[in-house]
This record gives sequence, structure tokens and C-alpha cells, in this order.
Amino acid sequence: MNNYLIDTNCLISYTTTRSKNQTEKISEYIEDASNLKSEIIIISNIITEFVYTLQSVYKVDSRFISGMLVDVFKNPGIKYHHGYFINQILTLWPVKIKDYGDAVLAAAASELKITVLTFDKPFSNQLSNTNIPHELIK
Repeated sequence: MNNYLIDTNCLISYTTTRSKNQTEKISEYIEDASNLKSEIIIISNIITEFVYTLQSVYKVDSRFISGMLVDVFKNPGIKYHHGYFINQILTLWPVKIKDYGDAVLAAAASELKITVLTFDKPFSNQLSNTNIPHELIK
């Protein structure tokens, strides 16, 4: 079984209509998780970034966002992990991984030995340079 960590863009693309192409691509991974062919882990920082983005950028009501997250975690193949490994984060950020939130995700991938799914090419390049497993979704 494949295990994946997803970044905020993947979660936003799955739950919104901002990019039909990205929604279709990430939906394939979510469907595999639904069928227990894979497992997707969502860490705390991704949830925080997701809520912030939906509230601040998309102006989505907090209760609606909460309901979305409840629905996401009803999927039997989606799990939560705190994913916060401060020592590893600080070895990556800000030199190897430029964005703090990305460093949190990269550190979790490194510590948990789980592949990161991302649409973000610069982040993918940084992950490659640090030998952290990832898959750039195109």
C-alpha cells in the first residue's frame, strides 16, 4: 500500500473548483484512499494552512470549512498525524526548504518516511535536493 502526505494545495484543489485539472488529479489519489489502496496522511500544519486560505482568500464560512474537514476525515484511507518535528524542521528551514510551512511538511515526510504529493514544482525541486521522497503531480 502506498502512503502519502499531501500539501495544502492538494487539499484545496480537492475541496474547491479552483483548478479542474488539479481536482481531477488529486481525486484519483483520494479515490484510492477511499478504496484502501493507499493511505493519505494530513498533518496539523496543512489543516492550519487550509483553514487560513479558505477563510482569508476564498472567504468561506468557518462552519462550512469545519464540515469539509469532518467529511475529509470520514474517508477510511485519510488519517491525521501531528507531523511536527521541530529539530528536523530547523535543519531544513530556511536554507534547504525556503517556506516554513513546506519545511514542516518536508520534515514530516523525512521523519515518517512517507512520500509527499504536491503540485508545487519549486517545492518539488527543494525536496529533490534534500532527498525527501515526493511525487510532483502534473
